[in-house]
Amino acid sequence: MADYYPLLARALDALPDRTPAMRRAVYDRARNALVAQLRSIDPPLSEDDIDTERRALDTAITRLEATYDIPAAANDPDAAPAVAPAPAQGPAKVPEPPPAVPSPAPPVQTPAPPPPVPGPAAFAEAAPPEHPAEPFLPPAPPPHFVPAPVEPPREPAIAIAAPRPPGEAPPPSEPEPVAAPEPAATPEIANGRQRPRIDVVAPRNRSRLLRNAFVGVVLTCVIGAIAVAAYLLRDRPTEFQAAAPSGADSQPESGDAKFADRVGGEPAPAERATPAEGRAPAQGAGQAPAQPDLAVAQRATLLEEGGGGPDAQPVTSQGRVLWRLESVSGEQGQPLQTAIVATITIPDALTLTLTIQRNLDATLPASHTVSLAFSPSGPEASKRTVQDVGLLQAKDDEGARGSPLSGLPVRVRENLFLIGLSSLRNDVDRNTDFLLHRNWFDLGLRYANGQRAVVTFEKGNTGAQVMQRAFEQWR
Repeated sequence: MADYYPLLARALDALPDRTPAMRRAVYDRARNALVAQLRSIDPPLSEDDIDTERRALDTAITRLEATYDIPAAANDPDAAPAVAPAPAQGPAKVPEPPPAVPSPAPPVQTPAPPPPVPGPAAFAEAAPPEHPAEPFLPPAPPPHFVPAPVEPPREPAIAIAAPRPPGEAPPPSEPEPVAAPEPAATPEIANGRQRPRIDVVAPRNRSRLLRNAFVGVVLTCVIGAIAVAAYLLRDRPTEFQAAAPSGADSQPESGDAKFADRVGGEPAPAERATPAEGRAPAQGAGQAPAQPDLAVAQRATLLEEGGGGPDAQPVTSQGRVLWRLESVSGEQGQPLQTAIVATITIPDALTLTLTIQRNLDATLPASHTVSLAFSPSGPEASKRTVQDVGLLQAKDDEGARGSPLSGLPVRVRENLFLIGLSSLRNDVDRNTDFLLHRNWFDLGLRYANGQRAVVTFEKGNTGAQVMQRAFEQWR
């Protein structure tokens, strides 16, 4: 399962106003996009996989919303609903009124002075939202039919708390909540105000709305990220260029030194850069006159750790990469989008389809998205299930050490990943420069069995033309 928490956090940080409504909008959009995009993947995902990703999204939303619950309750003027539970404790005291009812009940109704004292207290407790109640209170004392009306307000208040603990005195008090007609009767002002207060249902609805908003916003953010993944997983491309084999032969290099250099060992000797530089111009010269619409294969290499221990030699497999432009479908109501597609094929090992698109989702803090879909092949396909990937690293020569692009990789599932490139201005300029002007790329992998590998592929003239056209159209 993917960890959507970082993407959601970035999406909310990018919002100018992180109100519950805004977060809910982000969550809703993320949820809808996630489900829609996962269902559109070819080959289709099982319902279990979709439910798993949806639960992962819900978990991330819950974690993220936990950081907003406390401040929201402290600043929200409607936090008064929290007072509602307090009356719930009142029912415990309800048994006291019954014994008191037999003796003081008649005297309490006759003397007008005792009721006014509880009246204001009741108003103060039940009518925090309705401040206008205070201006009405001064004129209210003269017509205070309070003796009878004030006691009924207590009874409804008890009735409200009583329903929760269904017990002793609630049955008699529940029929008396005919206080509903009472608001229209004598103390319309008092009862009418208490009714809205009694309608603590409103705060409950608000709390539910807040919860739904939290969930929706988180889902929207997560799905915004997954939507991007889905875009890249939607394989409805129209072939823009035809494939043709490359005339240049790839020359294997010292596997041990190359693997140590790319996976994190000591840098390879500088001498290796010289043959790489010599070959790159030669191949570029042969491809320059090629037709713009003709896709020419460039070199690609898969370097894997040896399985014989720390001293084992790395295993090198040669392959090719084809670059092309494609028009892919976006969300509903959006036009076709231009995408850069690189298909890296390592015979009897694996195939990687890399898709780069411009991000059009304002809720996702990414300038571009890179989709990585792996398809293991050959007799040892089961050993090449990709469990994790790193960031793309751009470099000038095949033997040089790469510089990583600024972004965040996210695992959608095994063999399927999404990288969101940073939307910060400096990072956007840096990433664009790497993509347009670096000729080689490295991608670090980790298989499910823990074995590490590196895919190295060349951009060449064909890839450079494809990149240039794509960025011109995106501008």
